[in-house]
Amino acid sequence: MPVAAAPRQTGLKRLAVALGFLCLVLFLLAIENRHAIEAWRALRDEAVPAARRVADWAIGLPSGASEGLSGLKTAVTTDPRVEAADASDVVLAGEFGPADDVTRAVTGALAVVGADLRFETGDVLRTRPVRIAAGREVAVGGRTFAERWNAPADAQIELRRVVPSERARAVAASAPCAGEIPGAVALLHRRDRLDMMVFRAGANVGPDAPPSALCGLWSFRRR
Repeated sequence: MPVAAAPRQTGLKRLAVALGFLCLVLFLLAIENRHAIEAWRALRDEAVPAARRVADWAIGLPSGASEGLSGLKTAVTTDPRVEAADASDVVLAGEFGPADDVTRAVTGALAVVGADLRFETGDVLRTRPVRIAAGREVAVGGRTFAERWNAPADAQIELRRVVPSERARAVAASAPCAGEIPGAVALLHRRDRLDMMVFRAGANVGPDAPPSALCGLWSFRRR
């Protein structure tokens, strides 16, 4: 190996490691500013593959190779097979008014602020994302989300777990769960409409969930 080529290759490998660290930092920043699901998607589909390609490029660089920054640019470029985010993939946030009399009487309006679901009654549900379910999946009592909400079979349902607030050790009973302790929520956002199911603590969401697992079914419209 020529004397001049060895330091150059070592420097490129260090650059690859630095770029990998930068990807990790960007991921941590994403957690602070965006929905956790979107942050994970960004890490999985963009940051990790890019860092892997850079590392492979640097390690496999022949001694004295002259591809330089052009090779680095190719390695960093996002894999074309990765599907870009759709314009409709917007983080759920904002204020929603009750869409029916029952929702108006029990919960009132709803404000979605970060992970919090804040109701006009004063109840606040702190949530944590679980996964995205399809409308065709069974929600509770043998009926699918699509059947419950008259939604398409491929509708995307956001499932969240209800967790204690920072100042509480346990989740409290609340009006959105008929005065009982909520354990999970399912959200369907369609244009200006937001539908919500609230499930009792300890109940499963899915084929094994009995009708009694559901403690609230609410509808809202964006203000």
